[in-house]
Amino acid sequence: MDSTIWNNALKLLRFDNGIDSVTYDSIISKTTVAFCDNEVLVLAARDEYSLGLVKGQKLSKIITAAIRAANNDNPVSVKFVLAGDENAVRASVNSEKKAARSEYSDPSAFGLSNEYTFANFVVGDCNRFAHASAVAVSQKPGQRQRNPFYLWGNSGLGKTHLMKAIGNAILTNFPEKRVIYTTCESFTNAYIECINSKKFEPFRAKYRGVDVLLIDDIQFLIGKEGVQQEFFNTFEALISAGKQIVITCDRAPSNLTTLDNRLTSRFQDGIMFDVQPPDFETRKAIFLSKLKDDNFQLSDEIVNYVCENITDNIRQLNGAYKTISSYVTLANGELSMEDIQKILKPMLSPNEKKHLTPEIITNAVAKYYDLTPDKLTSKLRSAEISNARNVAMYICRDYLELKLETIGKFFGGRSHTTVMHGCTNIEKNKDLKSDAEEIIKLIT
Repeated sequence: MDSTIWNNALKLLRFDNGIDSVTYDSIISKTTVAFCDNEVLVLAARDEYSLGLVKGQKLSKIITAAIRAANNDNPVSVKFVLAGDENAVRASVNSEKKAARSEYSDPSAFGLSNEYTFANFVVGDCNRFAHASAVAVSQKPGQRQRNPFYLWGNSGLGKTHLMKAIGNAILTNFPEKRVIYTTCESFTNAYIECINSKKFEPFRAKYRGVDVLLIDDIQFLIGKEGVQQEFFNTFEALISAGKQIVITCDRAPSNLTTLDNRLTSRFQDGIMFDVQPPDFETRKAIFLSKLKDDNFQLSDEIVNYVCENITDNIRQLNGAYKTISSYVTLANGELSMEDIQKILKPMLSPNEKKHLTPEIITNAVAKYYDLTPDKLTSKLRSAEISNARNVAMYICRDYLELKLETIGKFFGGRSHTTVMHGCTNIEKNKDLKSDAEEIIKLIT
């Protein structure tokens, strides 16, 4: 909306039967625009007498109706101030923006709630960089290098948590900003309603008039050409205006092969993060945090068993926790390992193997070479210990697919170069490589 709306409204007011020519010529036509955007129009009257008239119950209703008619019946808040009173202008705009924010941040309407924040997001190697960048986006939304912010990965890995945490943090850091969280499915359904009603302006004003758009599961745009075009136009409008867009998807943009190329190229123009399944340490940290929140006690053996066997995603781990916590309540906290194994059995596939961890591998390698596990993570460098350590690092790299930095940190703070050199030695030594293969068979 711009000042031309007021000019068009003046044309309607000139011929309104409820306004006499004297009032129009001396009062209304002399009223000017002090501020306008998609939400608020502030009109400035030239003196106190004029201000009192236009703010009156009868005249203000007529003026507001004319403005909305000139704005294609789109809702707009109209405020009146005295010309030159900048404080009144700011106060009027801020009060209306605050009211609009309360509507646009309503958890029941947009899914933002205190449940999803950075404070209760557990950070691990699988999501550390995605989390750090998400925090940066919430602190400086709209920055070119992080716009759009694109998170992708399988279901249940925390993408939506990070997205909603961004929204909550922005509402806290920038109370004046308007944030909308929606799913791609909801966006699609709203657009279909526009087609049926032939009224597109409210839809476009809603999604293009925000400061931050959070849209979940963008892969559902595939196969919907009309919605793709509408979202592309919305995307372009927001980006060109310096507004922040956050997107989640189940795959990388380059793998959205049947989506409009213009969209996939735009997605890759910002910053992208692949959110990986949580490693053992992250799963255990999540599980322990839930135990702490609910004041439950479980032995470390049981916690390790749960986190070693529930491996797919955080959502599955949450389900396991809720089930176990229910049994803990019913059993007054008396649960054995055998009880836990029975409880988890329906959640595990019949042929699922125990999830390996660096600790399990280290113990198995140490036992195979008749050493104590602590020697493999120590600074000792004898040939026997170095070979065993290299075998353990090799298995962690190839079987657990851990990063070299993570492996080095576990084995006494060694550099990624040391880990890489140790793994190369195993690959070149047939006997040691054969030992590694035998150990994998034994522990799986």
